[in-house]
This record gives sequence, C-alpha cells and structure tokens, in this order.
Amino acid sequence: MAPTDTVSSETSADLALDMVGRAYLALALLYETAHPGEFDDVQRKIRAFVEDNFRIVQETNRSGTLAAGTLEGATHLVNSVLAEAESRIATMIRPSRHARGQMTT
Repeated sequence: MAPTDTVSSETSADLALDMVGRAYLALALLYETAHPGEFDDVQRKIRAFVEDNFRIVQETNRSGTLAAGTLEGATHLVNSVLAEAESRIATMIRPSRHARGQMTT
C-alpha cells in the first residue's frame, strides 16, 4: 500500500469509528432512559465482547497486515467511547431501583 493510501485508509477508519462511537453513545443514552439503571450490566457485556474481539484480531494479525498502530488506535478510540458512555450514564439523574419499585407497587 502506498503511503498516501495508508493515510487515507487510517483517516477513513478513524472517521468510521467516530461515527459508530457517536451512534453507540446515542443508543446507550436512549437505552438507559428507557430502562433506568440497567445499562451497567449491558455495558459490561459489550465491553467484554469488544475486548475479546480486539484480542482475537491481535492474535490473528501476526502477519502484520495492519498498519503499525492501527489496532492500538482503534482499541483506544473504542475504549474512549465506552468510557464516555459509562460516564454520561453515571451522571444521568434517575430514580434508584428501590425507588422505582415503590412507584410501581
């Protein structure tokens, strides 16, 4: 791959990850709004799935077909999105599970 092709594909990958990250954050906020207090469990499962997949990609990419730093950059961007979602959800004002139980009974 020519150097300009590498830069272009890395920029495209960064842009795609940014768009997916923004969509994920929006969905996470909607999910927490619809199901108050349940996002933590879902987020743990999503994070474990993402980490497993990055580990698999890293292990199968011993041939060096990815440009240097691509996997590390993607991992950093995805973890940033997951951390931002956790942070935003944590700051949402919502009733506790106990208080919600009292409201429905």
